[in-house]
Amino acid sequence: MAQLLRLWELERAHLRVLAYPTGDPSAARRRLVELTQLGVDGLIFEGPVELWGVRVVAKGTTSVVLKGTAGSSVVAIKARRLDSNRPSLLPEAERLRLANTAGIGPLLIAASRNFLVWRFIEGEPLEHWVLRAPPPMVREVVRRLLQQAVTLDQLGLVHKELSRIKGHVLVTRDMQPVIFDFETASLRSSKSNLTQVAQALFIRETEVSQRVRQAFAVTREEVLEALRIYKREGRLEPLKRLSLI
Repeated sequence: MAQLLRLWELERAHLRVLAYPTGDPSAARRRLVELTQLGVDGLIFEGPVELWGVRVVAKGTTSVVLKGTAGSSVVAIKARRLDSNRPSLLPEAERLRLANTAGIGPLLIAASRNFLVWRFIEGEPLEHWVLRAPPPMVREVVRRLLQQAVTLDQLGLVHKELSRIKGHVLVTRDMQPVIFDFETASLRSSKSNLTQVAQALFIRETEVSQRVRQAFAVTREEVLEALRIYKREGRLEPLKRLSLI
């Protein structure tokens, strides 16, 4: 069951997650002030991950993600772990803001050295959604995702993790794919977002890619050749002929 607590109601067990993994009380109190300055006024303890008896949305090697409130908005809060090898989340905030200019990624609301706050997205992981969705819906969502990848390429912002699509894309109820986690994104990489997404969804021999290929009625070889032309020449026409975008 979800547990909503205003920041001034937080007890020590709840505060500790703000300073994971040590739970240092003084660090937690400093971070509580930092959250307040970002406009966050409450935390909602729910999610699939349990830390010290409380529920959170996610736990990674550099951060913990919680659900919260900022005024009338439900938000996601990415908290930098105390043992993170990244000294600040502000560079990630800059990359997410750039993606937001093209309508990509969750809408960033506020950022500081230790926190990112974005509008909470209700959705299902793409890799799960594909396995139960009918082919016409799969085609629509995957096309939208591939177009977002093309747009990121045009911005020069390379996500760098989209070849491992798991955990990086959610599908909302209105069939909008949302790309998450721009932590390792780069403005100096020569890689292609489109190639990364297509590798994950069309080329690899997984149940997900098999379902996607079936939905588009294409073969691995056809997609590979279209990707080679895009990578070499920047042309989208072969991908359009396959109705991928």
